[in-house]
Amino acid sequence: MAEQAAIASAQQAEPTPAGNPAQQNTEKTFTQAELDAIVGKRVSKAMKGMPDETELNAFRQWKESQQSEAERMNAIQKERDEAKTSLTAALAKIEQYEREKLLLSKGVPTEDVDYYAFKIAQMVTDSKDFDHAADEFIASRATQQSKIRVDLGASLAGNSAEKTPNDAMNMLIRKLGK
Repeated sequence: MAEQAAIASAQQAEPTPAGNPAQQNTEKTFTQAELDAIVGKRVSKAMKGMPDETELNAFRQWKESQQSEAERMNAIQKERDEAKTSLTAALAKIEQYEREKLLLSKGVPTEDVDYYAFKIAQMVTDSKDFDHAADEFIASRATQQSKIRVDLGASLAGNSAEKTPNDAMNMLIRKLGK
C-alpha cells in the first residue's frame, strides 16, 4: 500500500504537459443545440438549389411518362411498318390478278398465264405499260408459233405405205445405231 501511495503522490507532483497556453484558451466548446444549428446551416447551404422530395417525385413520374411515351411511339411505328408491308403485298397480289385477267381476256391459255405475266412484266418500262407490253409479247409469240411446228404424236398406223423424208431419215439413223 505504501508503494501505491508513493506512486499516486509522484503522479500528482509531475506537472502535466502544457503545450501552448494560448491554444488551450482559444478552444471553444459547443452545446448540442449550437452544434445542431451550425450543422443545419451548413446542410441548408449545401442543399440550396437541390430539389426537395416532392420535386424529385414529380421528376421521376415525368421521366416514367416520357419512357412510356417513347415505348408507345415505338409500338405505333412497328404497327405502321407491319401495315405498310401487308398493304404492299396486297397491292402486288391485286396487280397480279388484274394482269392475269387481262391476259385471259386476250386469249392466253390458262396454263400459260403465269409465264406470260412474268415475261411481259420484264418488258414493262416507264413509257410502256403492261397492256401494251402484253399486246407486243402476244403478237411476237403468235409469229413464233406459226413458224415452229412440232409433231409430238406417233403414227397410229405403224408402218404406213406413205413415207415422209423424216421417216426415211429416222430409219437410217436407227440402222446406223445398231
